Amino acid sequence: MHPLAAVQIEYSPWALEIESETTNVLSTCKELGIAIVAYSPLGRGFLTGSIKSADDVKGDWRAMMPRFLPENFSKNLDLVNKITAIADKKGVSSGQLVLAWLLRQWEGVIPIPGTRSIDRVKENVGAMEVVLSDEEDKEIRDACNSAELAGGRYPQMLEYMQIGETPELEVEA
Repeated sequence: MHPLAAVQIEYSPWALEIESETTNVLSTCKELGIAIVAYSPLGRGFLTGSIKSADDVKGDWRAMMPRFLPENFSKNLDLVNKITAIADKKGVSSGQLVLAWLLRQWEGVIPIPGTRSIDRVKENVGAMEVVLSDEEDKEIRDACNSAELAGGRYPQMLEYMQIGETPELEVEA
Protein backbone atom coordinates (compact mmCIF):
# COMPACT_ATOMS: atom_id res chain seq x y z
CA MET A 1 0.00 0.00 0.00
CA HIS A 2 1.30 3.43 -0.95
CA PRO A 3 -1.33 5.85 0.39
CA LEU A 4 -1.70 9.28 -1.11
CA ALA A 5 -3.43 10.56 2.01
CA ALA A 6 -3.43 10.01 5.74
CA VAL A 7 -5.73 10.67 8.67
CA GLN A 8 -4.15 11.50 12.02
CA ILE A 9 -6.34 10.22 14.83
CA GLU A 10 -5.99 8.72 18.28
CA TYR A 11 -5.85 4.93 18.14
CA SER A 12 -4.82 2.57 20.90
CA PRO A 13 -6.29 -0.23 23.00
CA TRP A 14 -8.08 2.42 25.03
CA ALA A 15 -9.12 4.57 22.06
CA LEU A 16 -10.85 2.21 19.62
CA GLU A 17 -13.54 4.59 18.38
CA ILE A 18 -12.12 4.57 14.87
CA GLU A 19 -13.10 0.89 14.59
CA SER A 20 -16.75 1.42 15.50
CA GLU A 21 -19.64 1.19 13.07
CA THR A 22 -20.64 4.66 14.26
CA THR A 23 -17.52 6.31 12.84
CA ASN A 24 -16.36 3.81 10.20
CA VAL A 25 -13.01 5.64 10.14
CA LEU A 26 -10.78 2.58 9.98
CA SER A 27 -12.93 0.66 7.50
CA THR A 28 -13.27 3.74 5.26
CA CYS A 29 -9.53 4.36 5.34
CA LYS A 30 -8.89 0.73 4.45
CA GLU A 31 -11.35 0.90 1.58
CA LEU A 32 -9.86 4.11 0.19
CA GLY A 33 -6.22 3.29 0.96
CA ILE A 34 -5.84 6.21 3.36
CA ALA A 35 -3.19 5.66 6.03
CA ILE A 36 -3.99 6.05 9.74
CA VAL A 37 -1.37 8.04 11.64
CA ALA A 38 -2.16 6.86 15.17
CA TYR A 39 -1.28 9.42 17.81
CA SER A 40 -1.15 8.50 21.50
CA PRO A 41 -0.82 4.80 20.63
CA LEU A 42 0.44 4.13 24.15
CA GLY A 43 -2.45 5.95 25.84
CA ARG A 44 -0.28 8.92 26.81
CA GLY A 45 2.13 6.49 28.48
CA PHE A 46 -0.55 4.78 30.54
CA LEU A 47 -0.48 1.53 28.53
CA THR A 48 3.27 1.11 29.06
CA GLY A 49 2.65 0.17 32.68
CA SER A 50 5.16 2.75 33.87
CA ILE A 51 2.46 4.96 35.40
CA LYS A 52 1.34 3.21 38.58
CA SER A 53 -0.84 5.85 40.26
CA ALA A 54 -2.48 9.19 39.63
CA ASP A 55 0.39 10.73 41.64
CA ASP A 56 2.77 9.74 38.81
CA VAL A 57 1.22 12.42 36.59
CA LYS A 58 0.77 15.06 39.30
CA GLY A 59 1.81 18.45 37.92
CA ASP A 60 1.71 17.04 34.39
CA TRP A 61 -0.89 18.00 31.74
CA ARG A 62 -2.23 14.42 31.90
CA ALA A 63 -3.43 15.08 35.45
CA MET A 64 -6.41 16.95 33.96
CA MET A 65 -7.32 14.09 31.63
CA PRO A 66 -10.36 12.21 33.01
CA ARG A 67 -8.80 8.75 32.63
CA PHE A 68 -5.87 9.83 34.83
CA LEU A 69 -8.00 11.31 37.62
CA PRO A 70 -7.68 9.49 40.96
CA GLU A 71 -11.31 8.32 40.91
CA ASN A 72 -10.84 6.69 37.47
CA PHE A 73 -7.22 5.65 37.59
CA SER A 74 -7.49 2.34 39.45
CA LYS A 75 -10.39 1.20 37.23
CA ASN A 76 -8.30 1.85 34.11
CA LEU A 77 -5.39 -0.16 35.47
CA ASP A 78 -7.38 -3.32 34.67
CA LEU A 79 -6.57 -2.96 30.94
CA VAL A 80 -2.94 -2.09 31.68
CA ASN A 81 -2.58 -5.14 33.93
CA LYS A 82 -4.01 -7.43 31.24
CA ILE A 83 -1.69 -5.99 28.58
CA THR A 84 1.29 -6.25 30.94
CA ALA A 85 0.50 -9.91 31.65
CA ILE A 86 0.36 -10.70 27.92
CA ALA A 87 3.59 -8.77 27.31
CA ASP A 88 5.37 -10.55 30.17
CA LYS A 89 4.27 -13.93 28.81
CA LYS A 90 5.66 -12.94 25.38
CA GLY A 91 8.90 -11.50 26.80
CA VAL A 92 8.38 -7.97 25.45
CA SER A 93 7.53 -4.63 27.04
CA SER A 94 3.92 -3.52 27.33
CA GLY A 95 4.67 -0.64 24.97
CA GLN A 96 6.13 -2.98 22.36
CA LEU A 97 3.12 -5.27 22.63
CA VAL A 98 0.67 -2.40 22.13
CA LEU A 99 2.59 -0.97 19.16
CA ALA A 100 2.95 -4.42 17.55
CA TRP A 101 -0.78 -4.99 18.02
CA LEU A 102 -1.63 -1.68 16.34
CA LEU A 103 0.70 -2.47 13.45
CA ARG A 104 -1.04 -5.84 13.06
CA GLN A 105 -4.50 -4.27 12.77
CA TRP A 106 -3.78 -3.04 9.26
CA GLU A 107 -0.69 -2.28 7.15
CA GLY A 108 -1.86 1.33 6.82
CA VAL A 109 -1.62 2.04 10.56
CA ILE A 110 1.40 4.14 11.47
CA PRO A 111 1.72 4.59 15.25
CA ILE A 112 3.56 7.72 16.38
CA PRO A 113 4.44 7.29 20.06
CA GLY A 114 5.85 10.33 21.76
CA THR A 115 8.82 10.14 24.10
CA ARG A 116 11.59 12.22 25.58
CA SER A 117 13.99 9.30 25.96
CA ILE A 118 16.34 7.64 23.49
CA ASP A 119 15.87 4.36 25.36
CA ARG A 120 12.10 4.54 24.78
CA VAL A 121 12.66 5.32 21.09
CA LYS A 122 14.80 2.19 20.80
CA GLU A 123 12.22 0.16 22.72
CA ASN A 124 9.40 1.45 20.52
CA VAL A 125 11.29 0.67 17.31
CA GLY A 126 11.75 -2.85 18.66
CA ALA A 127 7.99 -3.30 18.36
CA MET A 128 8.46 -3.76 14.61
CA GLU A 129 10.25 -7.04 15.37
CA VAL A 130 7.44 -8.37 17.57
CA VAL A 131 5.30 -10.93 15.76
CA LEU A 132 1.90 -11.63 17.28
CA SER A 133 0.02 -14.86 16.70
CA ASP A 134 -3.70 -14.90 15.96
CA GLU A 135 -4.22 -16.13 19.52
CA GLU A 136 -2.21 -13.25 21.01
CA ASP A 137 -4.06 -10.76 18.81
CA LYS A 138 -7.36 -12.17 20.07
CA GLU A 139 -6.16 -12.10 23.68
CA ILE A 140 -5.30 -8.39 23.36
CA ARG A 141 -8.60 -7.68 21.58
CA ASP A 142 -10.49 -9.51 24.32
CA ALA A 143 -8.66 -7.44 26.95
CA CYS A 144 -9.67 -4.25 25.12
CA ASN A 145 -13.28 -5.35 24.74
CA SER A 146 -13.66 -6.44 28.35
CA ALA A 147 -12.08 -3.29 29.79
CA GLU A 148 -14.53 -0.93 31.43
CA LEU A 149 -12.67 2.31 30.95
CA ALA A 150 -13.53 5.09 33.37
CA GLY A 151 -13.43 8.73 32.31
CA GLY A 152 -13.26 10.28 28.89
CA ARG A 153 -10.15 10.67 26.81
CA TYR A 154 -10.37 14.47 27.13
CA PRO A 155 -11.79 16.89 29.69
CA GLN A 156 -15.29 18.08 28.81
CA MET A 157 -13.97 21.45 27.55
CA LEU A 158 -11.82 19.62 24.98
CA GLU A 159 -14.29 16.96 23.85
CA TYR A 160 -14.65 18.73 20.52
CA MET A 161 -11.15 17.42 19.70
CA GLN A 162 -12.50 13.90 19.37
CA ILE A 163 -14.08 12.50 16.25
CA GLY A 164 -16.41 15.00 14.62
CA GLU A 165 -17.74 16.09 11.30
CA THR A 166 -15.48 17.94 8.90
CA PRO A 167 -17.08 21.12 7.60
CA GLU A 168 -17.86 21.04 3.92
CA LEU A 169 -15.25 22.72 1.75
CA GLU A 170 -16.34 25.97 0.17
CA VAL A 171 -14.94 26.31 -3.31
CA GLU A 172 -14.94 29.72 -4.96
CA ALA A 173 -16.26 29.76 -8.50
